[in-house]
Amino acid sequence: MHMAIAPFRLKATVTEDMLLAASDDFEARFVKTQDGIIKRILVKGVDAGGYADIVFFTDLEAIDRVVEAERTSEVCAAFFSIMDGDDEHRVYEVVKTYG
Repeated sequence: MHMAIAPFRLKATVTEDMLLAASDDFEARFVKTQDGIIKRILVKGVDAGGYADIVFFTDLEAIDRVVEAERTSEVCAAFFSIMDGDDEHRVYEVVKTYG
């Protein structure tokens, strides 16, 4: 199992309620249609209002497939348009889980 963490900030005109609505749409119309995604968590930093999308994947190939699908998805474009960020994500291999 692998996970990707994608940190971002909201654009100045975007509220958290707008983010949550866009995230729900992204989850329903894109994430749920992708093979290899196990779980997705949206988190908010306690300092300075940053956010991150944390996505768990079955393997590295799933990450590659999803990233490729994102490039041509209108749903993804709409979700990403409310964010400021460097479009970079960090990938980690899960070596052990607890609880």
